[in-house]
Amino acid sequence: MSKQYWLVGFLMACVAFLTPVQAAIPQDDPETMVRDLSLELVAKINEQRAELEANPETIKAFADTYVLPYVDTAKMARYVMGKHWRTAKDPQKEGFTQAFSDMLIRSYSRNLLKLKINDVTVKPAREVKKGVVTVASEVVQADGTKTDVVYRAYLNRKTQQWMLYDISIEGISMLLNYRKSYGSEISKKGLDQVVSEMKSKNSLMKDGV
Repeated sequence: MSKQYWLVGFLMACVAFLTPVQAAIPQDDPETMVRDLSLELVAKINEQRAELEANPETIKAFADTYVLPYVDTAKMARYVMGKHWRTAKDPQKEGFTQAFSDMLIRSYSRNLLKLKINDVTVKPAREVKKGVVTVASEVVQADGTKTDVVYRAYLNRKTQQWMLYDISIEGISMLLNYRKSYGSEISKKGLDQVVSEMKSKNSLMKDGV
């Protein structure tokens, strides 16, 4: 599994493995938010690995509840669609956004269970422009492999909360990769066909395929 793909799961699982009795992670500071999510992930994945591997659908249930407060999937989907977003109808936008979100959660949260992460070091947030920051981190696996991961977050002006919307792995943007891939597919097949295929693949993953 390539670095740029399994670490999408790292982002998603940062919130997917929280238990219902725990308080929400504060979103008033992006550096603290990323650090708290990362530490929670490492602890929970090691604690619940056997249970989650035995019942993968539990991952989806957790993610449905806990990903959305921290990750702006609508913003991600809008960027991935690129120029096609402007001409799409509202139901098409909603369909792509939901299918894209389901794909991220189902695919990469499960793949994360195969990883053994020993440590995550989060560095201070760096302002890109007003209301937008990057938070760099280093992920260390059990075999000593170190990977540079940079999160991108923006400040939602209405809620005054920071939201995550992209990850770069060793300098490669996850959103840019998906934009190229899905943009090409939409141009060739049309948006409705692409969404239909995404839903079919999500359904297969739900059934354990």
